[in-house]
Amino acid sequence: MNLKTSQLIYGFVTLLALVACLQVARSIHQNLKTAETAQKTVKSTLAQVKDNQARQTHYDKVDTADLRDTQKFQQIGQQFIQDMFKQLSKKQIDNPKSDVANDQVVSAFLGATFGGDVDEGRPEISYTKDDIAYSKGADGSGVGFGTITYQQSGMKQTFTVLMQLTDKGINEIQVGQVHDTTGTGGQS
Repeated sequence: MNLKTSQLIYGFVTLLALVACLQVARSIHQNLKTAETAQKTVKSTLAQVKDNQARQTHYDKVDTADLRDTQKFQQIGQQFIQDMFKQLSKKQIDNPKSDVANDQVVSAFLGATFGGDVDEGRPEISYTKDDIAYSKGADGSGVGFGTITYQQSGMKQTFTVLMQLTDKGINEIQVGQVHDTTGTGGQS
């Protein structure tokens, strides 16, 4: 074997060894990325388990009698309705506010009852009644859902409200009409 052939064989073997080393390095890098991803998943899962355990502990402490006590939410809902219809009974609504609701809730309610789209001026609006049921979740939040009936320029008007409540007040409201889509006309 001559010198050139042995150099060529040596170079080829060295090249194969280099390719094998690069392949091993690439494999190690890929395994490290996989291990890092698995570690993040495990940490996330552990955090979720701890959070669920904390919630379970909280729920275990809740007394079912406490869940049935919606009187605070009823008071908040009634105060809000009284505040709003007091505003609506005025000739001019200046800076509408409620002690139990934020400005977005007030705006949504007033927009649903009187959006200002009357050509003949301000209509006379008066509260008639409401039929709102309140419920309380284990986390202490509440929901009020039902209808409010009022008179606008002598015509009966009704709309549906869904209120998200806390002990401090109403933080979200959805106002509109709910229609029976069962075909039963509301009869079970």
